[in-house]
Amino acid sequence: MIIDARSVPQGTVVETEVCIIGAGAAGIALAREFIDAPFRVALLESGGMEIDFDTQELYEGQSIGLPLEPLTLSRLRYFGGSTNHWGGYCLPLDPIDFEQREDFAYHGWPFPKSELDPWYARAQTVCKLGPYDYRPSNWGITANKIPPPFSGPHFETKVLQENPVRFGPDYVAELRRAPRVTVYLYANAFNLDGGDNDAAIKELAVKTLSGNHLTVRARFYVLATGGIENARLLLASGKAGGNGLGNAHDLVGRFFMLHLVYAAGTIVPSNPHMNFDFQTKGTWVPGTFRVDPLTGLSASTMRALHLPSILMGWLFQFSPVVGAVEALKRIVGTEGPGGSRLTDLGRVIGNFEGVASFALRKALFGEGIPIESIDVWCNSEQQPNPQSRVSLGSQRDELGMPEVVVDWQLVAEDRSKAAATNRLLGAEIGRAGFGRLRSAFGADDAWPTDFQGNEHHMGTTRMHRDPTLGVVDENCRVHGLANLYIAGSSVFPTAGASNPTLTIVALSLRLASHLREQLA
Repeated sequence: MIIDARSVPQGTVVETEVCIIGAGAAGIALAREFIDAPFRVALLESGGMEIDFDTQELYEGQSIGLPLEPLTLSRLRYFGGSTNHWGGYCLPLDPIDFEQREDFAYHGWPFPKSELDPWYARAQTVCKLGPYDYRPSNWGITANKIPPPFSGPHFETKVLQENPVRFGPDYVAELRRAPRVTVYLYANAFNLDGGDNDAAIKELAVKTLSGNHLTVRARFYVLATGGIENARLLLASGKAGGNGLGNAHDLVGRFFMLHLVYAAGTIVPSNPHMNFDFQTKGTWVPGTFRVDPLTGLSASTMRALHLPSILMGWLFQFSPVVGAVEALKRIVGTEGPGGSRLTDLGRVIGNFEGVASFALRKALFGEGIPIESIDVWCNSEQQPNPQSRVSLGSQRDELGMPEVVVDWQLVAEDRSKAAATNRLLGAEIGRAGFGRLRSAFGADDAWPTDFQGNEHHMGTTRMHRDPTLGVVDENCRVHGLANLYIAGSSVFPTAGASNPTLTIVALSLRLASHLREQLA
């Protein structure tokens, strides 16, 4: 059932067993696990089924640290959340991302990757991907196709799976039909009442922008509103004049992390015809998903050289011959429509000698398509930093809720280790005879000019068994609160370099199993 909260009678009290706040990837994945459950579930969504700019403005806040994408643009606040505009890139975290590392402060999860493997496998289905298999060799990328130095020992080839499934449109029908799941649209969580001693959530105050008020009373509550908003609601809740819920050790909002994104430089290959074809385009599995190759550091190198997780991708600058080859394919009908026949024919004639040479070299020597240069982009892990944080400001939004102040900060090692990784890449490219790297890092290892943090908000309610080091325990329950849980990337203790959605969904499925046990 789906209800517009603006039409609910003023002062309505919703009684339920589970209240999920937020209908993005985490909230929808969680709610779907309860479709056949013998108890009631309320799923609250701040927006509607389409983007609404008044609702989107509720993300407004202040950034006082390193530059961020505007908060009102970096996430989407309507049913389906940010899966309404994501790229669908999925890759599990690596085992080393879960490890306690002495060379990285605050690094590690309270369990190994093997704990999440069964849930990752199930998350593949929710994200409409292929099998839970990220071994390049099983996707046709065998060792003989990977030139040094990308076959070890320092750098290795990885793959991600890609399918930008829209959780809202794809899953709304089954939630609408679910007899005991009720979705409330335009329902904004405003305050969690922790009772006299803030030991358990008594009720949740909900507001709409139209002025309606209602209350939700549940046995269990789950925050699933994102890496910034989960912390915001905790900080804004609890006793008047207090420091929020779950914040006895001043950890809520701290350890705010993003992935670090930058161009590492440009590779000029020693042989433009080397066979690097496996990296030039991904493989579409018809009607389903795509597999894309990437490059990362080996775990042994990360441990030995004290380097963070990183993923590297390639932007190829091809010889004009490549355009002529594609035009020839269109002319003979082996590829889909492109330019006009006359334009395509002109490209072939203008590059006839190059096309003929390419075809002959490909047939006789198995060489790759001509590459003039390769731009290298990086997606790197940020080290956990307690000084990087989300707090509440003095301004209030249209609902009367305090707006956030985001102070995104890095530690010095983030830059120095990124530069060290880049030097290693350059050295290995030269050692293997692959070419040379024109590094984008400046003097004194200054960040490349396009350096930025991306939109993967993580870490503000981090997971740790010790309440002095984390906000939630290994089951995602908020320390000190008997019935409040958190889903999403805010619980990540470390970020790794993988896009977070697959891990978000896996953790949500695991949490759903835990809650079903509690309600059995």
